[in-house]
Amino acid sequence: MESRHGRAGAIASWLGIGLLAVWLGLAPQRATAQDAPGTAAKAVDSAPAAAGDQSGDESFLRWMIRASGLIGVLITVMSFYLVALIVWMAIHYRTSAAAPRSLVRETRELLDQKRFGDAYTRLMADRSLFARVLAAGVQKLPAGVAPARRAMEMANEDATMEMEHRTTYLATVGTLGPMIGLVGTVYGMIKAFRVIATKGTAPQASLLAEGISTALFATLEGIAISIPAIYFYALFRNRIARMSLEAEMAAEPLLEQFAPGVKAQEPAPPAPAPAGPGSHPHPFALNAALAASSVPGPRSALPPAHPE
Repeated sequence: MESRHGRAGAIASWLGIGLLAVWLGLAPQRATAQDAPGTAAKAVDSAPAAAGDQSGDESFLRWMIRASGLIGVLITVMSFYLVALIVWMAIHYRTSAAAPRSLVRETRELLDQKRFGDAYTRLMADRSLFARVLAAGVQKLPAGVAPARRAMEMANEDATMEMEHRTTYLATVGTLGPMIGLVGTVYGMIKAFRVIATKGTAPQASLLAEGISTALFATLEGIAISIPAIYFYALFRNRIARMSLEAEMAAEPLLEQFAPGVKAQEPAPPAPAPAGPGSHPHPFALNAALAASSVPGPRSALPPAHPE
């Protein structure tokens, strides 16, 4: 139920963003004030006036692209990367992909038929989270059930950490988006104040508005890419936790069914006890001891002492 709500919310959010982008791209910016009846003759005046009207009919999307500049290109590249990453995670990070029902059912049927080797081969041929966790436990079963469960927990934690590391890319995009937008904001304000500083007391309004629009569009784009990145980061983190729990719950009962088909490790032979005082030593050892006792000690380099 939770995965269905998350998928529905994601589809609705992206559909709304797409419709908004299409509307902004197709709707041209038009004048809000109504033309007076006597201005129709003045409208057809000269070529510069026609050029000004053409620039006023520029669509909002084209204006945003032109005003964003290099910051907009960078955020666009990040947005393509974000969409590709979200689509990849939506395909791979699913509960049905972590613990496929067909694989769980097939493994249980093989274990019911006492075909332990075929069941283990089937697990090794699959790369799902359930197969990795259960195969790690079966490999450790000869040492006992407790070490096998510990091996399953370690394999589950390793796979979960690997998936969580990929979700940090979403958090990185969600953090860098506003920072890059802030860089564009500062750059746009610098452009606006440069016009004021260089054009004297009466700067041209269009040049002044260009810098301000760059600042505002950069801020808008940075926030726009950050919101879905943070949302999907939280969504996939919760989904990974659910996948880990589902895989462990599905593998736990099957591990107990694997136990009768796995041969336990034989205990290591005990070390030979040291010979007691009443036991007879080996004849070779006795001969070696006698030979060592008959060898004279090392000669001293000092001259012998003379008796007085």
